[in-house]
Parts: sequence; structure tokens; C-alpha cells
Amino acid sequence: MSAPTALVDVAWLAENTASVVILDASIRRGDGEEEPAFSSGRTDFEADHIQGARFADLFTEFSDPDDPLPFMRPSARQVADTLARHGITDGTEVVVYDRLNGAWAARLWWVLRSFGIGARVLDGGLTAWTSAGLPTESGPSRPVSPVTAPAVQDHSDLVAHLDEVAAATGLLVCGLRREEFDGDPADPLSGHIPGSVSLPYAQTLDAAGRHDAAGTRKLAAEAGIGVGGPAPILYCGGAVNAAGVALALHEIGITDVRIYDGSLSEWRSNPERPLAQTVS
Repeated sequence: MSAPTALVDVAWLAENTASVVILDASIRRGDGEEEPAFSSGRTDFEADHIQGARFADLFTEFSDPDDPLPFMRPSARQVADTLARHGITDGTEVVVYDRLNGAWAARLWWVLRSFGIGARVLDGGLTAWTSAGLPTESGPSRPVSPVTAPAVQDHSDLVAHLDEVAAATGLLVCGLRREEFDGDPADPLSGHIPGSVSLPYAQTLDAAGRHDAAGTRKLAAEAGIGVGGPAPILYCGGAVNAAGVALALHEIGITDVRIYDGSLSEWRSNPERPLAQTVS
């Protein structure tokens, strides 16, 4: 896996399942009324997952349990210990997927990357796998033999913070859907951080949910993002779609990006911070 791409396709993974650790980063999306908007995807994983995959819980394992905001980047020690529990040590090749639109897999990819772990993402996720007629199984993760925790390095330079975003000194890019970026005049908490531009993660995918490099290049150019240009700071609602945008940009050679981990979850926590809306 020496190619610069961070993606693998189903054919490659089907041939290499025995030599990699596969992590299912799925999250359950609720209806927003009788159940929370997002919750652990463990139940869905145990119903159906790629053969040999292990469930990676973004709620408890790969997020900071002490942060009041959801899905915030954990500590290096937490990441190392969690990876060891999944049988991942130095030199282990890791492939991540989810069962939605790939943003959750991208979030785990970015978290691992920010600690020096070079995971890959299954392009198209579980949908692509099952559409190809490849085998799945049910039940909990298979038992894992103990391994030594991998060496991790805290690449905090990949993370942007509130003070930098508030200073508005760089290129700020929102990965939410365009209608969310535009906002609703009837909702003062909707819209985007002033000065930011729109690059919706969903539009970096084709109709099958796979990465669309040509579409991403067009979106990046429209947003003023290019190889060798200013390093963008990406955000969204909770730094998940932002990770999807980071992965999409990585696939077209734009790797010098940072993610505002607090994103709008943190920005909106103070009503004095402004939000902008697009007037049509």
C-alpha cells in the first residue's frame, strides 16, 4: 500500500482482508425525534459487517470522553491503547469504513492520521462491499490477541482552534450541505462562520457514494483551494463532514489542511459569536 491515495476499493480489500485490520466506524443516525440524532453504531455492526471487521466506537473509543462537545479528538494515550485492543500495533495496515456516506470513516481516518497512523478508507464503504456481492457476517467483533500498543505521534498541527478561527486570518471552509451553509432567516443559530466559503462534503461523492476526484477539483477551485495555495481550515457541525472534505482534498493532492475540531458545536456555544447567512 505504497500509493499516495488514502482510499482502497472493494477489489483490493477482498484480496487483502487477511493482511489488514478492518475497522467499522459506523454511527447510527436517528430520526431526531424519538431517538438522538447520532448514537453508537454497535447494534448495526453486530447485525451485519464485513467479515473479520472490528467495531470502532467513535463515541467512546476515538473521542475525548471528558470533552462536553461530541466527537472531539482524544489523547495520544487513549488512541494507542484503543488501537492495541483492536490488535493494531506498529506496522499494522488499517482500513476503515462505515455504512453511511463515508464521513464517519473519514473522521476516524483523520483522527488516526493526526496521531501518525496511516489508515486507509474503503471507497464507497459497506454499500460498495455488499453491492459487489462480497461476504458479511453478524455478531460482535472477533476476539483479538494482545499486542503492543503502536507508537503514536501527536500531530497537533493538523488541528485548528477557536482563537485562530475567530481571528479570521486564513481560508475557512465549511463542509456542510449548501442549504445548511446558507442558513435559515427564521433560525438565528443557522448559517456559517463569517468569512468562510462553502465546499459541501456530499458533493465530493458520486451517485454511488464513491469519491469523485473531478468533482472535488471543481469544488476546490471554486472555493479558492489549490495545491501550494493557502492552507484551508475546515469545519462543519462537529468536525465529521470536515474530515470527509479533508479526505477528498487529500485525494486530489491537497494535504496541507487543518480541521477546526470544535466546529459549529463550539462556535455556537457562545451566542455572542456571529453567524452569517447567505441572502438569496
